[in-house]
Amino acid sequence: MSLLEDYIRDLKEIVNFDSGTGNAAGVTRAAGIMQRHYESIGFKAELVDLGDEVGRGMLAVNKPGAAHYDVLLNAHLDTVFPDGTAAERPFRLEGDRITGPGCMDCKGGVMAFYYALKTLPRETLDRLSIAVACNPDEETGSKNSHEWLSELAKKSSCALVGEPGRPNNALIRSRKGIEGYIVNFTGRAAHAGNNPEKGRDANLAMMRFTLEAVKLNDMPAGVSVCATLVKGGTIQNSISDTAEVYFDTRFKTDEQGAALDRAMRALAAKSWGENIGVTLRTDHSRPAMPYSELSRPIVEKISEAARKAGFEPLWADAGGGSDASYMARAGIPAVDGCGPAGGGAHSKNEYLLVNTIEQRIAMIRNFLVSL
Repeated sequence: MSLLEDYIRDLKEIVNFDSGTGNAAGVTRAAGIMQRHYESIGFKAELVDLGDEVGRGMLAVNKPGAAHYDVLLNAHLDTVFPDGTAAERPFRLEGDRITGPGCMDCKGGVMAFYYALKTLPRETLDRLSIAVACNPDEETGSKNSHEWLSELAKKSSCALVGEPGRPNNALIRSRKGIEGYIVNFTGRAAHAGNNPEKGRDANLAMMRFTLEAVKLNDMPAGVSVCATLVKGGTIQNSISDTAEVYFDTRFKTDEQGAALDRAMRALAAKSWGENIGVTLRTDHSRPAMPYSELSRPIVEKISEAARKAGFEPLWADAGGGSDASYMARAGIPAVDGCGPAGGGAHSKNEYLLVNTIEQRIAMIRNFLVSL
């Protein structure tokens, strides 16, 4: 069989069962399959316990006991899809597209790293110290795995992250940071017809707060504040005594994130109505990964590796988050979007472009040879 045929066979195996973040058994099954693959090419591979809430991670190294890695390769094993999805729409190859839950995000990148290392020249494998980390919970913010990834990054010179590339051949050189805010309002219920004046409207307070919070958009440029979920009230004919709004915020630098955090907390400290209580808490946080002089050399090296693989890479500055941000916070240069390209992430329309698979494997291999 050809490399592409082997890749497709192995990708099918890890796509055709449920491995949503909350399905610890399914994610652990995927980790075990990758452990088996890496052991087959001489790596020392182990499953990593990151807590009972999530499945196992997988760590593979070619030089056990190494104090430092020349490169860290990271891709996640979990998907966003509920149990039953794999049976409902299993792996399918049709024309130039592969479909199935997680085929692009991020199983394609998981398998691309393995095939790049499987086909790496022996002299390069002997020369470099390489770590591969597959984590189980990226889709819910890597709450259990980000410290593990950060510690590995601190021991590494650089990192590649196997999130999918863009259909236009773009890789990712920077990502915005993320902070989610949950703001709760408490008031007093009262009958909306007989005595509304005795109520203290939590819904109204929430709406006033939201209108002020969204004014923080682009202050400074690049910051976004989006009210993505709102809840309030329990029955139609009562003044609401509870309300909640979720804000998804993004920022280009951690300094912007810190300034935005101060602004959000200042708003929460204000009065939004008589006898209205306000509480603010954070959720789903990721640091920013700005493009910098530190990352410029690795971007140039990947660009040359891509050209040798037969395509001219473009570079995207992405708004979405990934584990590459933790690599950047650890102080090492990182490039993201190194997996095969596709589209439709987090939807039933997710697809992987077959004609990008061998190109991305070759690009990763060329990069490693160049180190």
